[in-house]
Order: sequence, then C-alpha cells, then structure tokens
Amino acid sequence: MRHSTKLAICAFTLWGATAFTFAQQPSTSANPPMPAGGAPADVGTPSSSPNPEGRNLPGGTPSMTPQPSAPNASTLSPGGDVIRSNGGNQEGVTPGKASARDRNFMVQAAQGGMAEVQMAQLALRKTTNTKVRDFAQMIMKDHSDMNSRLTPMATQLGVSLPTQMSAADTGALSRLSRQSGSAFDRSYMATQKAAHGKTLTLFQEAGSQAHDTNLRNFFAQNAETISMHLEMLK
Repeated sequence: MRHSTKLAICAFTLWGATAFTFAQQPSTSANPPMPAGGAPADVGTPSSSPNPEGRNLPGGTPSMTPQPSAPNASTLSPGGDVIRSNGGNQEGVTPGKASARDRNFMVQAAQGGMAEVQMAQLALRKTTNTKVRDFAQMIMKDHSDMNSRLTPMATQLGVSLPTQMSAADTGALSRLSRQSGSAFDRSYMATQKAAHGKTLTLFQEAGSQAHDTNLRNFFAQNAETISMHLEMLK
C-alpha cells in the first residue's frame, strides 16, 4: 500500500513538470494574436494592385490610387495664345483685344493702304505714261490685297479700322487731282517714293515688334513687297 502511494505521487509530479514545460514554449501558429475587438492585426503588407475607386484600405496598406498632378502655370487660352500666371515671364494676347501698339500699327497701315489705292486709281485715270500706268496697276493690286488681309485680322483682335485717309494723304490726293500730263506723272511718282519710304519703316518695325504673332508675320512678309515697290521708284 505504501509502495503504490509513492508510485502515484511520482507519476503526478512527472505529469505536472511536463505540462509546465509545454506552457513555456512560444506559439508556432501562423496566425498572429488577435487584438482587442477581434480585428486581425495589421501586418503592414503593401498592396501591389491599384485602387482606382479610392476605397478605404486597412491601416498600413498604401493606396495606389493615382494622384492628380500639380497644374502647370503655363496654359493655353481658347485662341491658342500662351498665357502665364503672374510668376511667368511671358504674357499672351487676350483673345479679341489687341495691344495699344498693335492697334496703332494696324490703323497706320490701313490708312496708308487706302491712300495708295486711291492715288493709284487717280493715276490710272490721268496718266498716259505706260511706266506710270503699270506701276499704278501693281500698287492698286498689292495694296488692295494687303488691306483685304489686314481687315479680318483687325476684327479678330477687336480693332475697328479707319474708313477715311489721314489728313496728310487727303491733302496729297487733292493736290495730285489738280495736275495733269507729265507734271502729274512726276508728282505721283515722287509722292509714291516718299510714302513707300515711310510705309517700309512701319512694316519693318511692326514685323519685329507687333505683340500678336499673326500680325507680326503679316507685316514682316509684306515688308518685302513694300521694299520691291520702293526699288522700282529709284
């Protein structure tokens, strides 16, 4: 009886030691411990798939939703002209509005063009000189073409071109109208030489300094035509 009791005590002691040893071993379960509330612990694994709909992702998971890029300070106006913000270095022309300098270029060109056409018409009525007639025909055609191209450009930029010649050109036309024969021919050609010298200066200046790109190209291209007219008058 005493021997059986000792065996029972030894077996109980061995079982208790074994149970204590297993209790001290770390858990090898693949599942992490559950936090309070029963939600799975965040393991911080980044998502490799995009999140185009912008759904909320678990904490610690970066969203791949594309972020909008910062707006560029340089934009295009509806007319295609560059308009920069106040921090930019270039300003564009507001559609439908010309700068004061461009307006002045167009007004002077329109008045000079009208004077050239009306004086050429007068020469064709008065002269009997073939050279003068040929020159007047060329002047009337070239300046009529320039005027017809300038008018819609001015309208687009909000500029109303004058419908009358300048006072100086009106006076010159009046003086020519009172002459005839060779006196008229000499006066007409002399008037044309002086007028084309001023017109060439205007077109060259506007061709390099006009604010609007289309207007600048117009003057630069037609400056060559004015220069050809002036060469013929020498």
